[in-house]
Amino acid sequence: MKKITLLAAVTALSLSCICAHADTLLAPSPHAKMDGENKIVALYGNSFTFYNNNINTRLRDLTQSLLPDHAKGYKYRGITISSGHLGWQIENMRYQNTLQKWDVVVLQGNSTETISKKESTRQNFVDSATQMAEMAHKAGAKVVYFMTWPKKAKPEDSQKLADAYLSIAQKTGGYVAPVGLAFEKARISHPEINLYYHDGVHPSISGTYLAACVFFATLYNQSPVGGALPVDTDMTPATAKALQQVAWETVTEFQKS
Repeated sequence: MKKITLLAAVTALSLSCICAHADTLLAPSPHAKMDGENKIVALYGNSFTFYNNNINTRLRDLTQSLLPDHAKGYKYRGITISSGHLGWQIENMRYQNTLQKWDVVVLQGNSTETISKKESTRQNFVDSATQMAEMAHKAGAKVVYFMTWPKKAKPEDSQKLADAYLSIAQKTGGYVAPVGLAFEKARISHPEINLYYHDGVHPSISGTYLAACVFFATLYNQSPVGGALPVDTDMTPATAKALQQVAWETVTEFQKS
């Protein structure tokens, strides 16, 4: 009887540990701060992610300049498809999960996919995000949604995009990196900084750097102020600092919402 009781107790404890671990993967709120070291990160996206030598490259440089021991052991991988919708990445995630244990996966929809006039497009994003978030959580990874920015000519879409990403994050237990809100804040507070490529859709190097700063603040609960500048550009220290401050203010305000 004692052996059976002991076995039951051990089994219950094991299940409790598993459930507790599972709970830590799910964001209590899209606005919540992230815990853990979040060392190994995959970014599933498209040209919004890979423009200007990839957000993950800029994020790597920030972490190496700001985290202890030059962020030794931290890895960032951009898994991108040009013009891709989120659903195009499902098989990529399935395959990548066989190669690497990810701490965090970042999910980015196509431009304004989340607020498309076509209901079928919006629903496809929701269905794809739901499936990919479930795959990520089952593989032991947290999910962060990359809140995209509006077209330069349509700043009024900023809140619509924010609401769409908050909605899917709430539904799937994901966190949100409020990149789009940072674009809006920078547009108002620093109109002299151009965040867009000449097409008015894709990011300039300043836009990519701002996005990387938002991800740094989101993943590590630390200000990016003082972090490395993009070494392969002519960005001034003043511009970099302004973008770093916008990112930190946006994330801290977002997490207090």
